[in-house]
Order: sequence, then C-alpha cells, then structure tokens
Amino acid sequence: MKLTAQKNEQLDNDYIDIKYRELTPTIHKIMQLCDETSSVLLCEKDGATFQVDVNDILYVEWVDNRSCIYTKAEVYTMSSSLQQLEETLKEKRFMRISKMALVNLYKIKSVSNGLNFRLTAEMQNGEKVVVTRHYRGALLAGIHSLAKEVIN
Repeated sequence: MKLTAQKNEQLDNDYIDIKYRELTPTIHKIMQLCDETSSVLLCEKDGATFQVDVNDILYVEWVDNRSCIYTKAEVYTMSSSLQQLEETLKEKRFMRISKMALVNLYKIKSVSNGLNFRLTAEMQNGEKVVVTRHYRGALLAGIHSLAKEVIN
C-alpha cells in the first residue's frame, strides 16, 4: 500500500481520496475512520464535560435514569435517553441488545451462546455484555451485514 500526503494551504476544506483494487479490511477501517472522525458525544465524568469520540464507545447502558457510556478505559454519563442515543448512533453501527443497552458492532470481539437463548458478546476490552433473546436475531444479522461489507 502506498500513502501520499500533501500540504496545500489553498484548500478550502481538507479531503482524502482513497483508491484501491480490492476493498480489504484494512482499507475498510481507514474509510470508516475517515467517515466518522467528527462524531463526538458530550459526556460527563466527575463534574466535568468531555467530548467522547463515537469510535471509542464500546457500549451504552441505561442506569439510574442516565446513559452510561463505556469506552475501553473510562465510563461517562449523559442525560440523553437510550432511545435518543439509539437514533443518533444507528448510522454508526450501534444496535440495541436489550431494553437497557446498545452495543457498537465494530467493538465486538466475539459472540457466544448463553443461557435461555441469550448471547454473550465479548467486547474488545474483555468485558462481556448480555444480548437478550428479543434482540439476538437483529444483532446476528447486523454482524453478518457488517462482515459482508468488509468482504465486498
């Protein structure tokens, strides 16, 4: 793979051209990163407000009337409802896995069968979240859809 970068101060906006023979997983990740770099959520932690990049979010959980935003190393909160976040993050490949949680499909390391037709999704940081029976089919379909995009 060849990378060329040129500084041009006459440009009104920055832009990136990607040319490829075959859409490999690496190129797909680069495209995803370029497409989603400006997506941030304003979250709170210890009384301070932070901009959290959507790409860093593993999952979101509704606890005590607040949305808890889990990243690899931190937990933030938001006053937005889970339904509002689901609508906001749908385009970023977040899916509902229970009445109380959303998961970032890009951050799932593995999925295994659990009790009573549930699934257990292991996230990239090793945490495990439970996918309820009601959302099991949609999550598996989302994972398969994502895999097809990467392959094609």
